[in-house]
Formats: sequence, C-alpha cells, structure tokens
Amino acid sequence: MPGRDSLPTRGMAATAAGRGVTLVYHVHFTCAPDYMARRLPFRPRHLTQLATLRAEGRVVAGGPEPDGTAANIFYRVADRDELARLLEENEFNRAGLFTCQEPRAFAEFLEPLMLPSLDAGLRVSIVEGAVRERAAARTGLVELRRQAHAAFGGFFENGAALVVVRSPEPDEAVRLVAAAGGWDPTRLRGRSWSQTL
Repeated sequence: MPGRDSLPTRGMAATAAGRGVTLVYHVHFTCAPDYMARRLPFRPRHLTQLATLRAEGRVVAGGPEPDGTAANIFYRVADRDELARLLEENEFNRAGLFTCQEPRAFAEFLEPLMLPSLDAGLRVSIVEGAVRERAAARTGLVELRRQAHAAFGGFFENGAALVVVRSPEPDEAVRLVAAAGGWDPTRLRGRSWSQTL
C-alpha cells in the first residue's frame, strides 16, 4: 500500500485492506430538481450504505453540494464494473434523486489522514483545475495536507486535478491551492461542498 505521504505511481491508486491495487474514482452526481424536497426519507439508508462502504474501504468520502444541485462521492474499487454495481445500488440513485453521474478515475490519489465522523457536514471546498507541473503540484498537495489545509485529492490522466480543501470559502481554497505551486492559477475553480463522511 502506498504511504500516506506519497501518491501512488501512475495508473494506481489507494489500496483497501486485503483487496490489492484499486482505483479511486470521483463521481459527480447531478441531483433531480426536487432532490431537496424528496431526499429525507431515503437519507438514513443512504448514510448507512455509505458508512458500510467506507468501513469496507470502498468509499473514501461523500456529500452534497450545499445548494442541492449536485453531490460528490469518492469510491475505491477494483475496476469500472465494481463501480457500476455500486452506482446502481446507490440508494439515492435508485430513488431517482440522482439524474446523471460523471465518474473519473484518479491516476494518482493522496489519501486523507483522518476520516470525519458519519454525517459530519464539514463545510469545505472542492478545487479543480489544470496542473502546470505535476511533480511540483504533487509536492504542494502533500504539503497542504500536512498543514491541514487539504483533506485529500489527486490527479486525473487528462492533466486535471481535484483537491478537497478545508475551507468553506471557495475563493480562499483556490488561493491556497494556487500558492502551493505547480498549478495553473488561471484555470483553478472552487465550489462549496458539505462533506458528510
């Protein structure tokens, strides 16, 4: 298993206990227009499902965007087929609360050092954008996590990257990532996220 202070080698991601090399996917879900009105009856089962998957090492983190238009879940799976099964079984997906999903596999992923409690509702930001120099951005991401500014993040094959920053203010989060080095500051975008687990 890769160390928590380094990112895995290209094409590999985090390893769940006893499961060998796995991939970490970021899945961005678009929520149904009536998501906020209909989600509460399904929420306890959804949280239990995600907590079980996290205990099994198959979910890293998850939660909605505060305006109710989208959600983000970070899955750890053996392959795309396993991800497809988990998405199909997702309680909110089965209830029609998610209308679209966009999965992207990380080529390199930096694990969180700590996992929040279930239903934490942490007010954080997701910063996404282009990397100018991956080695410098990788070093900056490790340092941001060491300073407790970043929770986790990683790099996609297409040169894009994503970082979960421990700031409720997207503009501040973007400034922190840009200052870490290796990123293209003009192409960084932040958005608010409520990290449930």
